[in-house]
Amino acid sequence: MNERPTLEQLQARVQKQHHREIGNWLARRWARPTAVYGTWLMVRLGLTAHQITALALAAALIGAVMLGTGERLGWIAGVGLLHLSFWLDHVDGQVARWRRSETLTGVYFDYWMHHMANLALGFALGLGLAVREGWTGWAVAGALIAWGWAGLALHNDCRYKAVFQRLKRESRSWRVDGGSGGRPAPAPGWPRGGPGRVRWALLKWCEGHVVLMILTLMAVVAAVDGGGWVWAWKVYAGSMAVLAPGLAIGRLGRGVRAGVADAEFEAWFRDPPSA
Repeated sequence: MNERPTLEQLQARVQKQHHREIGNWLARRWARPTAVYGTWLMVRLGLTAHQITALALAAALIGAVMLGTGERLGWIAGVGLLHLSFWLDHVDGQVARWRRSETLTGVYFDYWMHHMANLALGFALGLGLAVREGWTGWAVAGALIAWGWAGLALHNDCRYKAVFQRLKRESRSWRVDGGSGGRPAPAPGWPRGGPGRVRWALLKWCEGHVVLMILTLMAVVAAVDGGGWVWAWKVYAGSMAVLAPGLAIGRLGRGVRAGVADAEFEAWFRDPPSA
């Protein structure tokens, strides 16, 4: 494998199909197009995809620690490190595709990294205020944010774990229905109306790329206004401490009532056609 590829060679291989059309705005417009330059460097340095994932995790954790200091410069530096982590999270996949070293273990490590980074960031949002304001209630708010974000993410992880358990338990063959996008049907967009529209918007508010953009705006405020950013931080952390756990509990309740794991299995797997 060529360890000194040109940018043109990398762009021809490492970008996913429709990489500028599928996924969140921050990934489409910034992380994926620019990650190829990081891939160019990492391949020359001889780093593996696993090592880059570890660097992304380290950047996220250190960024969370910086936010947890409660200091203005710490906040600005912490958000910068969170952007670095988000960017490296796209570089690792490109390096794996260039070296043709994509594995399920790499996917597992990547998902594990996301969970750890989200837990640290959620708690840091409350801890930093607790340190700054001297009130432990903010640390509780941070724990609630971390718990809520984890609950929302585990909705998917636990569902697929249940599906996989059934596949292992039944000694039979299955025919798989579905597309290459990782789901039997395209992801639904913004609901047309009703409570579902509000719920969809609130769930988007908790997604990692949206959180990162909100924190970036607050970092800009912190850079130009020594006091306004603290007020914005309190409003955001306080509201998220209520919103994230509430959405996680609501998603769990709806999932159990609707039998989401069974529905997912039935959507994907069929009995194979008989000979």
